[in-house]
Amino acid sequence: MNTPPVILVGEYIPENFLMARSGDGWHVAGLFDFGDVLTGWGEYDLLGPSAFMAAGHPRRVRSLFDGFGIARQDVTFALKRRLMALMLLHRASDPLRHICIEGWPDKVDGLVQLQELVWPD
Repeated sequence: MNTPPVILVGEYIPENFLMARSGDGWHVAGLFDFGDVLTGWGEYDLLGPSAFMAAGHPRRVRSLFDGFGIARQDVTFALKRRLMALMLLHRASDPLRHICIEGWPDKVDGLVQLQELVWPD
C-alpha cells in the first residue's frame, strides 16, 4: 500500500507505442498514453496484457511478469489478489468481454479461482 505511484500507460494500442530503429531492426522503445494521464500502482499496467494477450497461458504470463521485472518468487497470492482487485475496479472493467480465456466463466467458482486462471503459476 505504500508503493509510490507511477505514470500508467493505460492502453496498449498502436498509437501508444514508441518505436526506435537500431542496427538489427525496429524495437519498442517506450509506451505512453497522454489521453488517460493516470498515476497509480505499476501493476495496473499488467491488466490489459494479462487479460488480452497472456490469456491464462503460463509461459505468456511468466514472460509478461519477467518483462515487467517481477521475479517468480514475487508472484504471490497477495500480488494476484491485488491484480484481481485492480481488474475489477478498472474503469473499463468488463471481465466477460476482456478476459480472453475461452469459456472462463464455466471454469471458475469464485474470484480466487479466476485469479489463478488468469495468472497461473
